[in-house]
Amino acid sequence: MNYEELTNIIKLAPEENEQWDFKEKWHESNGELLRDIINFTNTPSHNDAYIIFGISDQDGSVIGIDENDPNRKNKQQLQDYLRNIPFAQNYYPKTNVETLEVDEKEIDILTIYNTDDVPLFLAQDVARVDNNNKQKKKGKPLGRGLIYSRIGDSNTPVDQSTTDEQMKRLWQKRFRLDVSIYDRFKYILKDYNNWTYVPRLDNVTTYYIYTKDPDFVIEEAFDETLENRDAFVAYSLSQFKLRVGWNVVRLKYRGTILYDNLYNYFDNATFGAVMPDDRFIEIQSKDYISGAYFYYLKDDFPFLITMLIASLRGGLNNGRAQFTFEMFKKDALFIENESQRLALENETQNYLKGNVSEVIPDAGEIESIKSKMKLDIGMKDRPKYDDSKVANMILDNKLTHLMIELYSSDGHNNEL
Repeated sequence: MNYEELTNIIKLAPEENEQWDFKEKWHESNGELLRDIINFTNTPSHNDAYIIFGISDQDGSVIGIDENDPNRKNKQQLQDYLRNIPFAQNYYPKTNVETLEVDEKEIDILTIYNTDDVPLFLAQDVARVDNNNKQKKKGKPLGRGLIYSRIGDSNTPVDQSTTDEQMKRLWQKRFRLDVSIYDRFKYILKDYNNWTYVPRLDNVTTYYIYTKDPDFVIEEAFDETLENRDAFVAYSLSQFKLRVGWNVVRLKYRGTILYDNLYNYFDNATFGAVMPDDRFIEIQSKDYISGAYFYYLKDDFPFLITMLIASLRGGLNNGRAQFTFEMFKKDALFIENESQRLALENETQNYLKGNVSEVIPDAGEIESIKSKMKLDIGMKDRPKYDDSKVANMILDNKLTHLMIELYSSDGHNNEL
């Protein structure tokens, strides 16, 4: 959580809900802290939840944390505590603890990260006792098998399970039945172990089937209409062989096409990828108006499909395919989210105002790429690839490389 997010929530204090709770100080009983964490874990929401310490839950005023509070915990201490709790699942809630300063006072934020692994419950009772006097009980123990859940600003009573309706919503969340079919597809595309690869039998279509629910299918098909597409693209210029192949990939649910896109093969089909997205940036040059860069958002279909198919076909373990993949990563951005993309695009535009020469291709680069293309170019391709066409491909490639460098220098990682 950053400062702006924190202060926006504090403005709403003392109002609480199933996403955040205010405490003047840390819990005097670890058992009571555990109760809050379980309740916040078990919510139908797909958002992280927060316990914010140092804020009055009566009037919302900023009190700050006593630095000598014996009950105060850091991230590691909290995770060590949760790791030793007898949860019924082979899982414990993932949390974080960070400190920010508001009105010159320290505020601790305990983040309970969102998870679909709900409902979470205990395999054994856990006592609620005073941290500094283990003989002093702080109410009834947390009961094994009981399912606690935050509803609005209230926790489930310690000796009860949540309502039937809330239980239903938790199970729907677990199996992604509470989200759109597109979000469900994105979710199961990450479940590599439960997909089956059915090799191409008719030399036309390859199928990938989700074994937990065969209604979810990916088709990868040859389409003869694609034969006239470009044999060379800007995002293949780092490859040993520059020529690319083209297929079509479709996501289907119960036979209905939910998504389709083009699919490229690189370096004699040793590695494949859904065609990356592209955007244009204005180039302040007398010879060029704009340049394109190529990217994947890590939670969008092109990236998710690419990684799943590569995993199913052994492309991430095969030596030659791995090399081709490494070359491919030099020519495409892998970005966490859309806000990062927009910020990077703005940074790049500002950088190019004084450094546009870094992305302008020179005659030597053009001749070098043309020489590599000659190894794979067909007769019908030759008219397409004059110096101007090749120069624009190199410009796009160099622009993407520059953005990868800027992205990495900002502390981000273009790795997967």
